[in-house]
Amino acid sequence: MKTSHMKLTLFAFFIIFANSVFSQKMVLDINELKSIPKNLVPDVDEKVLIDETFFNNGILLNIDEIEVYPGWPIQLNGDTQRGGIYCNLDDDPELETIYTIGQKTYAWNIDGSEVPGWPVTLQLYAYGAPACGDIDGDSEIEIVVSTRAAGTGNTGKVFAFEKDGSPVSGFPVTLNGGATRTPVLADLNGDDVLEIIIEERNYPEGYVGVYYGDGTPYPGFPVDMDYIPASSVAVGDITGDNVPEIVAVSYYSIFAYDVNGNTLPGFPFTPGNDRVFSYSSPVLADLDGDGNREIIVGDHSLTSGNGAVHILQNDGTVFPGWPKYVSYWIYAPPAVGDIDGDGNLDIAIGDQVLSGSPSNKVYVWDKDGNYLAGWPTTPIWAINSQIILTDLDGDNEVELMWDDNTSSGIYLGYNHDGTPMDDWPLQVEGSTFFINPFATDMNGDGILDLSGAGKNIENGDCSFYLWNTNVAMNEDKSILPVLQYNAQHDGVYRDASILQAGFIGAPLELCEGGNVQFTDLSTGNIASWSWVFEGGDPATSNDQNPEVYYENAGTWDVDLIVSDGVEDDNILKQDYIKIQYEVEIPAIPDGPEFVITSETPYTYYETYSANADSYIFEISPDDIAVITMGDTITERKVYWDQNYVGEAFLKAKSINICGESDFSEALVITINSTQSILENGQGQLFSVFPNPVKEKVFIEFHQTGEFNLALFDNLGNEIFKDSEIAIPESKTIPLDVSNIPRGIYYLSINGDENSSIKKLILN
Repeated sequence: MKTSHMKLTLFAFFIIFANSVFSQKMVLDINELKSIPKNLVPDVDEKVLIDETFFNNGILLNIDEIEVYPGWPIQLNGDTQRGGIYCNLDDDPELETIYTIGQKTYAWNIDGSEVPGWPVTLQLYAYGAPACGDIDGDSEIEIVVSTRAAGTGNTGKVFAFEKDGSPVSGFPVTLNGGATRTPVLADLNGDDVLEIIIEERNYPEGYVGVYYGDGTPYPGFPVDMDYIPASSVAVGDITGDNVPEIVAVSYYSIFAYDVNGNTLPGFPFTPGNDRVFSYSSPVLADLDGDGNREIIVGDHSLTSGNGAVHILQNDGTVFPGWPKYVSYWIYAPPAVGDIDGDGNLDIAIGDQVLSGSPSNKVYVWDKDGNYLAGWPTTPIWAINSQIILTDLDGDNEVELMWDDNTSSGIYLGYNHDGTPMDDWPLQVEGSTFFINPFATDMNGDGILDLSGAGKNIENGDCSFYLWNTNVAMNEDKSILPVLQYNAQHDGVYRDASILQAGFIGAPLELCEGGNVQFTDLSTGNIASWSWVFEGGDPATSNDQNPEVYYENAGTWDVDLIVSDGVEDDNILKQDYIKIQYEVEIPAIPDGPEFVITSETPYTYYETYSANADSYIFEISPDDIAVITMGDTITERKVYWDQNYVGEAFLKAKSINICGESDFSEALVITINSTQSILENGQGQLFSVFPNPVKEKVFIEFHQTGEFNLALFDNLGNEIFKDSEIAIPESKTIPLDVSNIPRGIYYLSINGDENSSIKKLILN
């Protein structure tokens, strides 16, 4: 593994002191020192005075030095596309780095070591970046990866993993076709649990699929598109009703759907004239400040060979002043944010063509379609990744970072005015082609970190990097830090300066007598919070992130009003908190009590409990049947051993957030015995008397042979058994039951050809 350090030295202090005579002494901030001597006391403004000797000894910290973290780069063989993400997979405060490579997904700690339980193996090839978020409502994040088969790419699956690398229940899910690019996670129904939205292709058909966190399809989906897609969706509110829409792009058209799968009026939008879409996923942003987000996406022409950036309004009409054309094809998603610091949104994108010399550019326009000063760039090599927008050098301005399609092994960095950053590009081993970088503070030290990768085209090796920039993390300028704005890849630009109430609670479902932690997600310059908790204690709060106790079962609303001192914004989540009570024992399973497997190889059984979320069914003997899910959570399908003759005992227990119930009474099922249904009359296998009984019961056999005798309680638990009892002729044998607790029991007798069971009451 290559572990050498790579450094880009910018020497910011030369700028600070460019107009000073550097001779005997200088004034510095104490935080600019690598180490602080014990006898050094700063002034009240944290300034210190040092002389030339200290400087020459290297005591000054160069805060603009970029270096590779120890343990990186990590070299693996395989393909990776669209870059990685950052998530917290364990209990420490540091974030982990997650990439897909070939048929595996890796997760690394900040020191380059593998997170326990990772990597995980996929059955197909990953196609796009992973995504992370809570998809199953357990208040823990999961990792979602979409895949497709090699070749045509017409088959695929979506995988979901817990933080420890174990599969999420219900996954993988077989898709309607191969997945295209990156999965998107978004809350479609307002329950604070994320759904999975994926574009799928099965040539020539294209679909948008939506799946719950248990792998089941979301109602109304999949929906058909007019041709195969090649990008990811964007999911956000474009109509101003606080309910998200799904924006998807096929090869020919832009579609917009509501959460029920209905196409919005005015869609699909088809540019025509041989203009098509490929890998440029849409971005949603409110460009004109009217409260409704616009749709921004890039295309390419099959005839002229140019590209265009389209902006659509929520009714499918074209935004004034657009589209804007570029020289070559557009493959990357657009990058939208305030790049020049004037308070208005701008749009950045690069084009690409296969050429023998630099022919492409990065273009930046304001919302009206005018070039920002200094843009586009002079000709450079092709750009295929979405441009990262963040403060890369600590100057409180937005810089731009993107990939390069050559084997030079670089990420380029440009200032907001279109000039290249000093001492960039950032070097890697291999090509950064189609590999999105990301930028965030990985270890919580307040310093910006970067991640990216390069692929050696000749041998297929990928080198993955994590850099420490030694530049302060600037949250206000972290506009687009990772592919499609966040680790859920929803493609939504959010203006943190706009007052908007928002929150999440965890857990959302709990047992009575538990606590819920509420976390404020509101944006804007918030001066006060006003919470109302139906059914909670306290019932109201002015804390930003309150903790609330719920004593009584029920479903409860939560209301939050935030204020900046001038305006208010409100969000009400109805039936948001679900408080359960101790789960009830379910009913005895209901279904056939006599089964002939040659006629019925499987049978259905159902139970019910008023407050159960799920059920466990158990059968004894446990080797005579296989139990599978039925059509509902209350139903099970039982496949019987075709050769078994005798009785089975089927029981069930209920489960909810409070735990498990005791088992129900057992249903006694007689398998492959015609004699057992003859409870009276000639041909009866045995009879018992007295019944009810106190101390001793007599078993009268009406047939000869060898028999196995067993006594079960009403839960199906075996109390005792006696094997190979020889009955040469009709005979009555006693059975002492005096030491058995009083109750209802079942006496089972199995022979070579038949069996029978009788209820026995001990009182």
